[in-house]
Amino acid sequence: MSFTAPEFDHRVTTSSLSLTHESPILSLRLIVFASSSSSSSSSSAVWFQHDREHSFADVDNLEHCVKYLNQSLVTYGFSASLDLFATDPVSIARTCNCIYALIQQRQRDVEFRESTNDQRQRLLSDMARVEAKVERLENQLQSKERELGSVTRTEAKNTAALKAQNEKLQKERDEFQRMVIANQQVKTQQLHETKKKEKEYIKLQERLNQVLMEKKKETRSGMEIMNLLQKEGRQRGTWTGKKTDSDFYKRIVDAYEAKNQELMAENTDLRALLRSTQGDMRSFLNANGRTSLNPSQSPLGGKTDVFDLPFRMARGRIEDSLRSKMVSIKERMGQLVDAQKEVTITSEASERELELEAQLVEARSIIQEQESIMSKHLPKTDRRRNSATPSQSLSGLRG
Repeated sequence: MSFTAPEFDHRVTTSSLSLTHESPILSLRLIVFASSSSSSSSSSAVWFQHDREHSFADVDNLEHCVKYLNQSLVTYGFSASLDLFATDPVSIARTCNCIYALIQQRQRDVEFRESTNDQRQRLLSDMARVEAKVERLENQLQSKERELGSVTRTEAKNTAALKAQNEKLQKERDEFQRMVIANQQVKTQQLHETKKKEKEYIKLQERLNQVLMEKKKETRSGMEIMNLLQKEGRQRGTWTGKKTDSDFYKRIVDAYEAKNQELMAENTDLRALLRSTQGDMRSFLNANGRTSLNPSQSPLGGKTDVFDLPFRMARGRIEDSLRSKMVSIKERMGQLVDAQKEVTITSEASERELELEAQLVEARSIIQEQESIMSKHLPKTDRRRNSATPSQSLSGLRG
């Protein structure tokens, strides 16, 4: 059975006043019993049981116990010493106030313990949450460390691959520079050979013009001789000179043979020029990456060059060979144009573009040169055929 503070004060005061003439020890026990009853009935039962088993005060040591209690109360900061043997109301009221202060202190202790226990539980809960959070953060840290290791390995692989790619590109660049230098050297050599061939072509053209002029002069002189030899009625005219007819015929035959030798030498030069031109075309195609072209074989199994055969026998083969080489050169020109278009995509291909343009110009000049040579060579062979008629007439005179 518990009481509130006003009820407890009233009942304790009433009890103490009613028991004024009785033993003060009994009144103290009643007050202690009331204070213990204010906490709970179970605690009062435990207190009485404990009082029966271990009694602090008895009839023999009352003074000593009262003295000890007063010292303890003063030590712990309570009111002045109590007179438990007094019967006046003032002393009893002081005793009641002291006991009431003890009860309040007990209540504050209980509340403090409860609040401390609640705070401890909250702290334990917070600690559990913090430990769970720490564990979760440790797991996240381990996961991030694994991810970091994976990223580091991936970065190392990418760095190695990038390094290998850079080395490969550097090798390709060096190879490309070597190819550019080699192509420039080939270009320089081809330009030098082209200039050399142009000089030879100019010399041969001058020689051809000179031969044609001499041929015209000799044809005119031969026509004059024929006019002198033939008259109306097919009679021989008279000569005013002192040489005999045999000497005159001998001079005619010697002139014919000399002219024939000159024509043969000219034919040989033209054959050599045509052979050299075809060789230059073949070397040009081979120098630009085409497959090797075998020289034309003669009907005699390769022992005689096709250019050494008579023109009527080798004309078709020579024309076919020249046409095929021109087609190859045109294809090469188309490839050079396509390569030029592809090279202009990158900024590093400017040198290659210039090289291809130079090869294109060179190929065009070679084609023009071959066409001019063929256009000059074919009419000349026709003129040679036409010149066979006067030679036959001279052979008839010789007979």
